[in-house]
Amino acid sequence: KQWYQRRVAITAGRAKGNTLIMVGIEGSGKTALYAQLVAGKEVQTQSSITENSTQLTDPLLKIVDVPGNARLRGDIFSKYSNSVRGVVVVVDSADFVDHVRECSEVLYEVLLNSDVQRSKCPVLVFCNKQDEEMSRGPDPIRSAMERELTTLNNTAVNALSDDSGSQKMLGPANETIRLEKLGNKVTSVGGVCIGADTDISKLNTWIAAL
Repeated sequence: KQWYQRRVAITAGRAKGNTLIMVGIEGSGKTALYAQLVAGKEVQTQSSITENSTQLTDPLLKIVDVPGNARLRGDIFSKYSNSVRGVVVVVDSADFVDHVRECSEVLYEVLLNSDVQRSKCPVLVFCNKQDEEMSRGPDPIRSAMERELTTLNNTAVNALSDDSGSQKMLGPANETIRLEKLGNKVTSVGGVCIGADTDISKLNTWIAAL
């Protein structure tokens, strides 16, 4: 943990914001991933109606774990987005096929947030549980989410209330959404946050480059 904090201290001055926000649907492993980041160990987790937050190197970087509950997620995200430095969208790779729409809605909400758009902060799709047999890789997950984002964009389905006058669309109607063409850089990586095969090295590398 001390090594991680020193690394964050060196890199944190590069951006205006000081908050790393973690979001994802319930059951994605988001809070377990949060525990690995802040404590370097596994912890028992359960659904919560409040966020978890930790200041790793005061005041350079705060990590916020937003509850997965869809009715709470938007308001709590907006509570911290004015100081956003990066966003991690956590996806359960093993049951992604069953929850592709929900996962894509989370990413859609993030990308439409006015603070995220204004800051042009990077966004990471962390494809969790890559050690499980039925898991999908980062590239197929990214492609599937782009298809869902296109559908959401075309129908203007948006769960995040927008009180700042931000656009409600990621792009023109009937145009395929490509993440690499958006104002925020969106990266997709795989990893594992619990068990013998725990590996969050790609997430750590992404954070170090913020």
